[in-house]
Amino acid sequence: MITHRPSAKSIDEAAARWVARLDGDALTADEEAALAAWLESDTRCVGALARAQAYFISPRLELAMRVLRRPPAPSVAKWGPLPRRAFLAGAAASALGAAVVIRRPPPAPGRRYVSEVGEVRRIPLPDGSQVTLNTDSVLEVTYSEQCRLVRLLRGEAYFEVAKNPDRPFVVQGPKAQARAVGTAYAVRLADEGGGMRVQVTSGRVAVELPPPAPPATAWQALERLWTPSTATNGTHVTANQEAEVRIGHGAAGAEEVQVSLRDVPSGALGRSLMWREGLLSFEGVTLAEAAAEFARYSRQKITVKGGPAQERISGLFAATDPAGFARAIAQGLRIKVKREGDVITLYK
Repeated sequence: MITHRPSAKSIDEAAARWVARLDGDALTADEEAALAAWLESDTRCVGALARAQAYFISPRLELAMRVLRRPPAPSVAKWGPLPRRAFLAGAAASALGAAVVIRRPPPAPGRRYVSEVGEVRRIPLPDGSQVTLNTDSVLEVTYSEQCRLVRLLRGEAYFEVAKNPDRPFVVQGPKAQARAVGTAYAVRLADEGGGMRVQVTSGRVAVELPPPAPPATAWQALERLWTPSTATNGTHVTANQEAEVRIGHGAAGAEEVQVSLRDVPSGALGRSLMWREGLLSFEGVTLAEAAAEFARYSRQKITVKGGPAQERISGLFAATDPAGFARAIAQGLRIKVKREGDVITLYK
C-alpha cells in the first residue's frame, strides 16, 4: 500500500485550524481523540501546533488568521488544556509579548563535497537530485523539511533537481542564491568579490538578492513560516538563459549587487557546459582568456607574452591537457611554445 506524506504547508494549515478550535469551547471527546491522532500521525505536527499557538498568543494574531481567512476571535485568553504529549513549550508574558520555546531535535548535519583540481565528480543526492561538481569546487548540502539548501563555497556545479514543490532547491553563494523546484542549471562563483553566474538548461530558476538573512527575532522566524516568499529583489531565469550577478559600489561607496540577464543559444550553452565531459569549448575568446580557463583544471599554467595574448581562438580541447592545447595553438597561430617545469609559455 502506498501512503502519501502530507506536505509541510498542509500540516501548518491543520495546526492553525486546531489552535483556532482550541480557542473556542472545550473539545468534545471525539475532537480530543482526533487531535491526539493527528499529533501522532507525523513527527512534524508537534512543532507545527506549537508554532501556531505562538501566533495566537502573540500581538501578531492576524498572521495566523490569514491561513483561516477569517477575522481574529474577540478573545485569545480562553485556552482549553492540551494533551501532555501534544508538545513541550514554555510561554512567558512580558512587556514585549509572549515567547515560546520549542524543544526540537537538532538539525541534521550538512554534508560537504569536494573536487580536486582537474576532477569532475558526479554526486547523487538523497532526494534523487544529481550534482556534477566541476574542478576545484566545494559545496555543502543540508536538507530540512522546508528546504534543500546547497551552499556553493567555491567553484562550479551543475544541478539536476528532483521535483518537489514543498521543498525548494536553493543554491546559495556569497551574495545571491538560485532557487528552483525541479529543473537543471549550473552555478559558477567568481574567483573573488562574490559574483556568480547561473545558466539554466531546463525549467525556471529564481535568482534572488541577497540570500535571506537569519531572522533577528523569534517572531520573524514564525512569520516566515506563514508568509510565502514574495522576494522581488531578483529575477527569473528560464531555459537557454543565463544571469550574471556582479558586485559594485555606489557613489557613496556602499556595496551594490546587480543581476543582468541574457539569452544564450542552446548550442552555445551546451558548449559552455562541456566541462561535464572533461572538455573545454572556446569560440572567439582571446588566448589570454583561454589560458586563464585552463588554469582552473591543471597545476600546469600557461602564460602568454606580447601580442598573441589578444589573438582570438576557437576549438574543443581536453580540459586537463594544457600542454596539448599550447602545442595546437602554437601551430595554428605560428608562434612559439616553451615549457619550464609547470609553466608553459606562448610567445612570438
